[in-house]
Amino acid sequence: MHLERAIEQLPPGYKQVFVLHDIQGFEHNEIADLMKCSIGNSKSQLHKARMRLRELLQETLRDQARHERQAAKTESGGAG
Repeated sequence: MHLERAIEQLPPGYKQVFVLHDIQGFEHNEIADLMKCSIGNSKSQLHKARMRLRELLQETLRDQARHERQAAKTESGGAG
């Protein structure tokens, strides 16, 4: 699954906050206590994680579209 691969590519801090908040359902104050950081840092890390995930998923979609176009050109004999 693309999302799982994208999550694995996140920097450790981003990944940890993303998993704790969006997957396991922890609140920012709980994450801050667990990670020994501020609530603001937890929110910032989550925002950055989500933005990076969007970038990674968009890159994956662009790569897929590129491969599909190349495959279509190959099947049609390279014309086009």
